[in-house]
Formats: sequence, structure tokens, C-alpha cells
Amino acid sequence: RAKRNGKLMARSSGFLIDWDEGSKEGTVLTSARIICSKYTALTQWSGTDEYVPDAEIIAHLLDEDETTVPAILFRYDKHINIAVLKVNLDLCAKIPRFSSDINYGQEILVLGRDERLNMTIAHGCVNFMGPTTYERHHYLFTGCEPSIGGMVIDFDGHVLGMANFPGTAYIPSSIVLKCLDMWKKFQCIPRLHIGMKLSPIKFLDPIHVERIFRKCNIDSGLIVKEVSHGSIAEELGVRPGDVVDSVNGECVATTVELENLIMRICENHLDQGGAIGSCMDILVGILHMRKGRKGPRHTLSLRLNVSDDVEVFISDF
Repeated sequence: RAKRNGKLMARSSGFLIDWDEGSKEGTVLTSARIICSKYTALTQWSGTDEYVPDAEIIAHLLDEDETTVPAILFRYDKHINIAVLKVNLDLCAKIPRFSSDINYGQEILVLGRDERLNMTIAHGCVNFMGPTTYERHHYLFTGCEPSIGGMVIDFDGHVLGMANFPGTAYIPSSIVLKCLDMWKKFQCIPRLHIGMKLSPIKFLDPIHVERIFRKCNIDSGLIVKEVSHGSIAEELGVRPGDVVDSVNGECVATTVELENLIMRICENHLDQGGAIGSCMDILVGILHMRKGRKGPRHTLSLRLNVSDDVEVFISDF
């Protein structure tokens, strides 16, 4: 739990991802909501959420003595909505194993804690759906109300991700592991703000997918739901209804695939001497859709800023 000026701000589950036997220091993964003092319930794209990185954080170890210890905020990311804490653990700790082998429709368990710190276990499955226009691109969904910060596991106990806000959303392990690796290499999580809200064709209902295929001869890609006002994408003529089918020549079928690809592109950029705040060009394959009909396909070059801050989306009302 986190406190500010003695008042409770938020509670969150969390789990160990590393433990040093020599120093007895544990590394805990949790949601950045633990230090969020103000958040916008309607959309995650507003950029108006407020964070208190110097909040007092207390970790409940849930051992036989119900020990509580101070937790130190090590890193957090407002866009991905994850945080890493450091705690002293004078006990033997077992570290869970991550797995990136996630199949849509796969049965899963979501672990967490209630307000009395009792374990909660919810049974769900990886839903066939993409994010709404209010949710970030890096989420998958469980179909059950999870405990924020809790583990999403398969029936073999492997961690498939971390439950997070909003609703039934969770961050898949592929994104979590890439974030941890970026923090280790660069002390930040670089991203490109592409200025589009996207939704995968493959998760539409079959009737809709068949209609798109019949009229446009495509059955994969990301439908542009909104374009951020003033963005490079808008300036280059991208409009709602267009379809993104590739980035830098690689096909993208889901928004999670897109997020993984974008972070990999940024990682290569920093490995080659680039920096946060620099610009880089990415090639985006766009199929223009006008009045429900397939128009020309273009490869657009988007010059984007490499940022480690939250992406803000500006709607054109």
C-alpha cells in the first residue's frame, strides 16, 4: 500500500521477480497505480494522471508473522503502467518463471489479494479482443475482474503477465520482460508516439471480418479508430477506417505485436547511439479506405520522437 501525508493512496498486489541471497534484497513488480494520486477513469490517453514517486510505500510480506517492511520505488513507467520496488526480505524466496507462450482463448488464473490480504483466484481466458479507444495498445484481457498488480498464470504456474487497470486488462509477459530489459540497459523505456488508436481486424466478429475481406481482400492488420490531432499521421493523410498492415516491413496483426515491435525498434535505435528526444523514421504500410472501399496502399515515412514519457492523444472534436 502507498500513503501520502499519512493518508492511504492506493493498494496493489505485487510479486517477486528477483531476490539477492547475499543482500537479502527483493525486487517486486507491481502496478504504477500504487503511486497514482489522480487518474482519469474515462481514458488512459489524456496524460492528466498524477504520480507521487516519493510516496511512503509499505509492503506486506504475508509470512507467518505478517511482516511489513518499507518498499523503495526503484522505477516506474506511466505509459505502460508498471512499477518496480525494492524490499528487504530476510527469508528464502522463490522466483516465478515467465512465459511468453500465450494463446488466445487459453484458460488462465489471475491471482491477487483482497482488502484483508487474503488470496483471490479468478478463472478466465485470454479474450479474443483488442483494446477499446480508451485503452492502451499493450493490453490483453482476461474476461474476469482481476486484482491490480497480481499475477496472471497458466495451469503450470508460469507467469503470463500482470493484471492491471482498467477492468479485465493485463500486461502480457512479452511486454513486461521487454520493459525490464530496457530498464536494465537504458534506465528508461523508449517508445514512439505514433498518434493513432488501433484495433485488430482478427478480433472482429466473423461477419465483419468476412465483409472486410470481400470488399478489400484483407483479413489482417490494424484498423485506425482515431488519429491524434496535429500528429504526423494526420498530416500525412491517415484517417479513421484506414488499415495499418506493416511497420518497417514487418506485418502486424495485433496491437501487442505492434507494441513489441515499436520497443524493439527503439532498443535498436539506442543501441546504435540514438538518445531519448531524438527523432527517427519508421515506414508504415497503410491501406486507405474511403467510403467503405479499398483505396490506394501507401508506405508512409513517419518521423517520430523517441520518448520515455506517456503518450498523450489529442482528439479532434
